[in-house]
Amino acid sequence: MKTAIVLAAFGSRHQNAIASLDHILERVRAAHPDLPVRLAYTSKVIHGHMRKAGTEVQSVREALDELLADGVTHVALQSLHLVPGNEFHELLGLANEMMLMEGGFTRVEVGFPLVAGETGVERVAELILSIAEEGKGENDAVLFMGHGTRHDGAIYYEALHRAFQKRDKTVHMGVMEHQKEAGIDAVIARFRADGVKKAYLVPFLFGAGWHVARDMIGDSEKSWKTRLEQADIECEPLLKGAGEYDRLVNIWLEHLDDALKRLSRC
Repeated sequence: MKTAIVLAAFGSRHQNAIASLDHILERVRAAHPDLPVRLAYTSKVIHGHMRKAGTEVQSVREALDELLADGVTHVALQSLHLVPGNEFHELLGLANEMMLMEGGFTRVEVGFPLVAGETGVERVAELILSIAEEGKGENDAVLFMGHGTRHDGAIYYEALHRAFQKRDKTVHMGVMEHQKEAGIDAVIARFRADGVKKAYLVPFLFGAGWHVARDMIGDSEKSWKTRLEQADIECEPLLKGAGEYDRLVNIWLEHLDDALKRLSRC
């Protein structure tokens, strides 16, 4: 039995997002010093952009093919996504394919993304609230910006928002795409109804990359910061991705440990 770890991130070519990747790589290698650890990107778009820029990155399939050629038999494939959307489910399909193919792996176990299952929602909500409540005033709002998805995994953004609101009415989850009821227009309407004068903007993304620089705090008329300021709401951005918070990275590491335990039982 020869085991390896692959960390599957959406990916980013923005320098500010590298801090999250470096941090979790350091944590995983410290926790599993005897196992090879590979980082791979799931986004085909990011993969293409980085290769054009001369940066060598691997897709998940490329990383798995290389490990298979090196004689690895068992892989813990850990998702670094926030919710189980399209790309997480593609990992599940790829893991199955790589086990069933002729000469494939003996076992590939996929670790859950940050939020998974009802208990996962409650736990992550508690930890995120502990981040949100650091430094804000009593009547200030905190707005987390998620990506959004067409996948049924979108229910996790809604579930997190409900969990926040149950505990603290000033904390909100919004998304950039695909869900109008959680988009910036809906958020502004809620803020106006609540009389919000100041909002802290926090990424609910693995890294604080292009989406943060452009869609959250950018100068365009469509950025969340611009839209909120046009509504007379002062904005203060907190530019850290989820992968920079140890309290959240600990959950990904637990999911990875679970995947490794499943490998050892086959």
